[in-house]
Amino acid sequence: MTVINIRGENVDQTWRDVEVAEETRSLDSVILSFASLKEHIETLDQKSLSRIGVRLTVNDEIGEIADHARHIGLIDLVFPNFKDGRPFSTAVTVRRDYGFSGDLRASGDILPDQALFLARCGFSTIVVPVQFPVKQFKTSLGAYTIAYQAAVDSNVSQVRDLRRSAVEVVAE
Repeated sequence: MTVINIRGENVDQTWRDVEVAEETRSLDSVILSFASLKEHIETLDQKSLSRIGVRLTVNDEIGEIADHARHIGLIDLVFPNFKDGRPFSTAVTVRRDYGFSGDLRASGDILPDQALFLARCGFSTIVVPVQFPVKQFKTSLGAYTIAYQAAVDSNVSQVRDLRRSAVEVVAE
């Protein structure tokens, strides 16, 4: 599995996927299923939560752990297929509404063409699907340096006002 950040750099994979907490002796740097995290979340303090990741599918309701989201170390949003955009919306919600500042990871069925949109929505890392070369994702991430819309990221300059009145244009 290759993981890159939104600058297109390879990231050392230190997180381990486990389905349930009981499968491991240590909860350091593990990614739990949403169901497993919900079972144990009330028994974990903020420091413990910062060393735990959670894998969310489109069927999981992030609002159920909203009060704890800002303390979790990694949130992995799984795209079931490239046509399903719900993880994009969830990413914005997690960053903007829940104050999550940790590693927001995109995994699943992602296309290289979606890489820049992932960054714009607040994802910080991407699990590159095995069928695509990493270079395609890196190229897509650097394709544009200017955007028309505001977004969660700050890696792209935003054009402030493209609508000028006829009077302003004539005055130039």
